Amino acid sequence: MKILYKKLLLIFLLGMTMSACKKFVDIGPSPQLIATDAIFSNDNTALSAVSGVYVQMRSGNPSFVNGGIGIYTGLTADEIYNTSSSSTYDPYYNNNILSNDGNISDFWSTAYNIIYRTNAILQGLDKSNGLTSSVKDQLKGEMKVVRALMYFYLVNLYGDVPLITSPDYAQNAIAGRAPVSQVYQQMIIDLTDAQGLLTNTYPSTGKLRPNKLTATALLARIYLFKKDWANAEAESSAIINSNTYSILPDLNAVFLINSGETIWEIAPANNAANSAEASAFVPESSDVEPTLAINPYLLNLFDANDKRKTNWMGSNNIGGTTYYYPNKFKNSSTTSITEYNVVFRLAEQYLIRAEARAQQNTNLPGAVNDLNIIHARAGLSAYPTSLSQADCVLAIQKERRLELFTEWGNRWFDMKRWGTIDSVLEAEKPDWKPYAALFPLPLDQLTYNVKLIQNTGY
Repeated sequence: MKILYKKLLLIFLLGMTMSACKKFVDIGPSPQLIATDAIFSNDNTALSAVSGVYVQMRSGNPSFVNGGIGIYTGLTADEIYNTSSSSTYDPYYNNNILSNDGNISDFWSTAYNIIYRTNAILQGLDKSNGLTSSVKDQLKGEMKVVRALMYFYLVNLYGDVPLITSPDYAQNAIAGRAPVSQVYQQMIIDLTDAQGLLTNTYPSTGKLRPNKLTATALLARIYLFKKDWANAEAESSAIINSNTYSILPDLNAVFLINSGETIWEIAPANNAANSAEASAFVPESSDVEPTLAINPYLLNLFDANDKRKTNWMGSNNIGGTTYYYPNKFKNSSTTSITEYNVVFRLAEQYLIRAEARAQQNTNLPGAVNDLNIIHARAGLSAYPTSLSQADCVLAIQKERRLELFTEWGNRWFDMKRWGTIDSVLEAEKPDWKPYAALFPLPLDQLTYNVKLIQNTGY
């Protein structure tokens, strides 16, 4: 059984690694991989195993962490709608998702497959004596960041989920759901560990593998979601004060490869595609109705002179009707690669710090100043520093909605953590039911694991 397990683990770890390119991780797969232990016998082969994780994260178009979260939660929230009836999109826009929905199954299985990979790699790294210490630390830090990222999205989509931190497949197959609070605590442990293992320097070309500030970006967001305002402010300040990134004045440059605002981005295997968002959102030509369009509730929030409306939205007039569509990512071709999958960017950190400061009510002028950095880039006049705490919080909530629209589920998750989801969606969607704030667990997973209990309402 041990030999069989090692062979299965080897196949799993390397299944997608062979398609990774040198430009992505600066190392190709080793031809010497003949046993699981051999993967972690030298720096090159260990790097190959890690590269396979990033390849899997960009597999599918769209998929869980390759555009899928932003697209499907944009529909479940109030950001976008599908312009024609669609068996794929209708259940999400109508918040009537079935447990046998293919995307629900994909989200769950993709996340846990990636978690399994990170667990197997972390175990292999812990047991290895053949790696350079700096490489070993870097790879461990990266995998802890990836694992925390997967769990962040799992708990925000599904609520309580199995907390898996080992590659013991027999135990994992019968794991029950852990409380959200326990999963968040594991994320904090992972990211704090990662901060100690990583440096502020990126380990390969561009920003394709996490550095210390990547771990800090996710940690700042997690503290914000946990209402730990002081730590959210501290972590976001560490990124802002590092002067490693900048708010770009040109909105059309924000999502380009290696943008000065990007903290972490993920490239496709063999550099073969642009972002999944561009493929989903951007129509083929000016005379084609977009498949997904900006919801009027969002569109009407933008001031007429807001540069985000003119630069981050496109529009097509079809039969006298003007459809606006998300256009942050603009290139859907496969011949010219100009845009990767942007995971974190600096603007979010300013909004995190602004909200954390406003909620603490000890530095409202600082909160307004952070807010105005984003507001000014949009070409809008500054908020007065005399804003009350309540007005400042409302301004930040609006700014998050306008700045982060269709990015990584921010609007969907924000409504839930602010406690506004029911009031907002009851007004906008007549059939809204509060239980729909959590997605259903996939039916196939309930069949495989009798310890999983379905979310209420499904």
